[in-house]
Amino acid sequence: MKHSIKKTILILSLFAILGFLIYSNTLEAPFVFDDVIDIQRNHNIRLTEFSLGQILKAGFNSYSSSRPVSYISLGLNYYFHQFNVAGYHVVNIIIHILSGILLYFFINTTLNITGYGIRDVRYAIKQSTDNENQNASGIDHPASSIQSSNPSLIAFFAALLWLVNPVHTQSITYITQRMNSMAAMFCVLSMFLYAKGRIALKPRLEHVQSEEVVKSKRQSSKDARQTSIRYHLLWFAGSALAGMLALGCKQIAGTLPFFIFIYEWYFFQNLSKDWIKQRFKYVYGVLIVFGLISFIYLGSDPWRKILSITDFANKEFTFSERLLTEFRVVIYYLGLLFYPHPSRLMVDYDYPLSHSLIDPITTLLSLSAIIGLIGLAIYIAKRERLISFCILWFFGNLMIESSIIPVAIIFEHRTYLPSMLVFLAIVMLAFRYIRQKLFVTGILCVTIIVFSIWTYQRNEVWKDSISLWSDNVEKVENKARPRINLASAFFQKGELEDALFQYSEALRIKPEYADAHYGMGLVLFAQEKIDEAIRQYLKALKIRPRYSLAHYNIGNALAKKGDLDEARIHYLEALRTKPNHAESHYGLGIVLFDMGRINEAIGHFYEALRLNPDYAEPHNNIGIILKAQGRLDEAIDHFFEAIRINPDYAKAHHNLGIAFVYKGRFDEAIKHFSEAVRINPDYAEAHNNLGVVMQEKGMLKEAAKHYAEALRINPDYTDARDNLEQISQ
Repeated sequence: MKHSIKKTILILSLFAILGFLIYSNTLEAPFVFDDVIDIQRNHNIRLTEFSLGQILKAGFNSYSSSRPVSYISLGLNYYFHQFNVAGYHVVNIIIHILSGILLYFFINTTLNITGYGIRDVRYAIKQSTDNENQNASGIDHPASSIQSSNPSLIAFFAALLWLVNPVHTQSITYITQRMNSMAAMFCVLSMFLYAKGRIALKPRLEHVQSEEVVKSKRQSSKDARQTSIRYHLLWFAGSALAGMLALGCKQIAGTLPFFIFIYEWYFFQNLSKDWIKQRFKYVYGVLIVFGLISFIYLGSDPWRKILSITDFANKEFTFSERLLTEFRVVIYYLGLLFYPHPSRLMVDYDYPLSHSLIDPITTLLSLSAIIGLIGLAIYIAKRERLISFCILWFFGNLMIESSIIPVAIIFEHRTYLPSMLVFLAIVMLAFRYIRQKLFVTGILCVTIIVFSIWTYQRNEVWKDSISLWSDNVEKVENKARPRINLASAFFQKGELEDALFQYSEALRIKPEYADAHYGMGLVLFAQEKIDEAIRQYLKALKIRPRYSLAHYNIGNALAKKGDLDEARIHYLEALRTKPNHAESHYGLGIVLFDMGRINEAIGHFYEALRLNPDYAEPHNNIGIILKAQGRLDEAIDHFFEAIRINPDYAKAHHNLGIAFVYKGRFDEAIKHFSEAVRINPDYAEAHNNLGVVMQEKGMLKEAAKHYAEALRINPDYTDARDNLEQISQ
């Protein structure tokens, strides 16, 4: 027993150490792709206190209600370290390691349930007997060297090959795909707990064991069975809970009830036809679960939801094209699992579509291969039950994302759950049919090392957005979307010319691409080319009339030009198409404030705060209005709130300093004026006002320095010049 515990601890430690090592270079990988929407811009996950109310709010709202468990985990990440990416990556790595460990336990348990080691013993004995008979005729055979395969060893290699596979980097390093990896983790946990519950309820199937083995073990295990059977309901309850948590992470868990049903039939009911007939009614239960999942995801108007799915809505493919293409994609996934070299991996594929079964011909070949493998699984089910189950597991768990639902054609993370048992079949066959077990072990160890190196190398590409999307663009030069993402990465780094080039290239590839025109507008606006930026935004709107962000940014551009009426119209149009856009409310508030419509302005500032409580700018502007109305204490509260949200908000520090001057609290005013100029050394107004307060306190030399600094920054600053002349007299 002690040896077994030590061995298990050693195995778990190896999984943990290796898992962290191969993902150790991802801790600073930035938010990319959907991370921006699901994490950075998702105000619902911004937990400010550790309370049940806020935790539930993070998971159960109009945006995240279909995947509450995943969003709650992201909310907890935010609570502990806000937008520090390292914390998010550590959690993702832990989820992956736990998935690998649970997979090891599940495979090991299943191998023992099926009596795999005992069957190998019988196979070895049979071969040895045959060889002895043949040797009597003078023929020498090495069959006596055949040894039984250790289920624990097979489980170890199968789970470890899955753990280190480079294909899974997208599920781990891409933070939002935690939804995928968490769902898979809870799925395999549910399967493992179900298996344990069935063992407690009814020990391993006796039909796979020899009568002598069963008889010898029956008496010794009787007491243990009587004890364990009392706890089978706890195992089943745990399995059900894990299943619900999996479904709360991502809808791919919808296949779980089906596989538990098949697992029972395969490994505990001996594929009994009578049993399946008697319990066929449970198939209706599985269908009901699928219906509920579909309702949760698609809502009461499923067709509208389907039509809104991004790639399909943008007419990237038709229903028939997607369905036909997926036959090839599924076979491509298998190829990736066995040869996952980093040169083959990318975030956004440019996968050619299938237009018919023979266009291209590989569509028909792929469909034939899929039918052949599924047919093989059915054909060998009686004598190779576990291999059959592995095949069905792979294809069955691809059904939701690789069938008729018109989501994007291909993503590597979709292999995460389906691939969990692929390597089990391979390792089993290798140990069974290759007589030199040491050779098999060596090959598997080398493969694990190679996969680990490739995983580490692939993760190097994720180190920043520019390297990630540059790699993608190199691999698919003629797809516009990766160039859009590369352009956005350059823009965020302030490399405007490179961003402009990539947006131009995207438009060369796809001239009617609204996002490319919009992104180009952002770059031109940053370059102070306001009119050119507006033209690009208008082109985006011509392609996509309900493009709310284009309206919002036209409003920003017009406001900068001083065209307040037109800016107001575009902000209102942005809100008409996207009512909950906090930034549009804020922009409209600014315009209304400049137009003198103060009450309307403050209303939009408050609405922006309602939609995004962590929005510093509306707090600052509300403070300005309240200060002008003489409500200094309320104004100070808003300035402080703006600084709490953004400690480096120089304008808020400056405005707070002015409020303290009005209150006669000069020391506090000096503190905040000083903080404003520390944050922004070229803040002329803050220098001037700091000089005024210092002059009031008799600190004339220091005051003169700040007046002079304000004039250096803005030579036409009349107040600073007058103050400096006054103090010099």
